[in-house]
Amino acid sequence: MILSEVILLKYEIRRAVIDDAESLANIIVESWKSAYSSFIPADEMVKFLDKQRRQQQFEKLIQDRQIILIGICQGTPCGLIFANKDNDEQLEECGSIYSIYLLEEYWGKGLAVKLMDKAISILKDEDCRRVSLWVYEDNVRAIGFYERYGFIFDGTKKHSQFSNKPIELRYILDI
Repeated sequence: MILSEVILLKYEIRRAVIDDAESLANIIVESWKSAYSSFIPADEMVKFLDKQRRQQQFEKLIQDRQIILIGICQGTPCGLIFANKDNDEQLEECGSIYSIYLLEEYWGKGLAVKLMDKAISILKDEDCRRVSLWVYEDNVRAIGFYERYGFIFDGTKKHSQFSNKPIELRYILDI
């Protein structure tokens, strides 16, 4: 990575609106192809690559006023983060990061930090004191980002829904 690339890229981070649903669907589908193709079986992954279905999911989440932020660089939608002030594990005062996805050409260029900063700021405003997220054990690039950001693996593991049962790890950040 060239440092000047990071400095020159300016990102707009804002809450997603219904008109962003198609762009959000594109980001998540293209990111899945880049990030997960090496450890999720192709015949199962294809079920998650339907852009129209993903667009409909985002439309509903936006209508339900979920925390969905979109990152835009020079007019190009290139990243997203989906968070919630609640969590699935009944952890006290703990919000969740459910998804953070960037188009591959924006990996390592500062966008993920900006998305995470904004989502955590919103979760703080929602009275969360901690944030949890799950990450595939084989996704070393993402794990490296989360650890650099300050998330700590809390020892909790689970098997994913896919047939090859990839392991997911739970990370926690005190905010």
